[in-house]
Amino acid sequence: MSTQTYANHAHQPVATLVGTAFWAVTLVGVVASARDISWGPTLAWAGLLLCLFTLLLIGRTYTTALQDRIILLEERFRATSLLTPGQIARWHELSPKQVVALRFASDAEWPALVDRALAERLTPKAIKQAVRDWRPDLRRT
Repeated sequence: MSTQTYANHAHQPVATLVGTAFWAVTLVGVVASARDISWGPTLAWAGLLLCLFTLLLIGRTYTTALQDRIILLEERFRATSLLTPGQIARWHELSPKQVVALRFASDAEWPALVDRALAERLTPKAIKQAVRDWRPDLRRT
């Protein structure tokens, strides 16, 4: 990710613009159908289906990103009570995906797994596989 500044901080909702374009295609198809143009219904249905697909994609992407942000906050809070000051200093070297994977480790094994993830640069999948006492995340959607 590039460095964020005032000049480039604004959110660019590309998927929303794509969905809006598909909505416009649907509208053209509906108008063409109302005028008895043969390709109107096909265009309307195609636009509607693409618009729906885009909406589902946006919903899933945004939901997952928001959950990851919440998990990062929860795990940062967890770090303050389970890690030593030296470990906390290195905590920021973990990628967000590694931190999200660590949430499944029990409190007893969490500090050692953090050290191992840092030392061995474990992937999120490897972190999950290393968990011995699994702590389920039953609230994830």
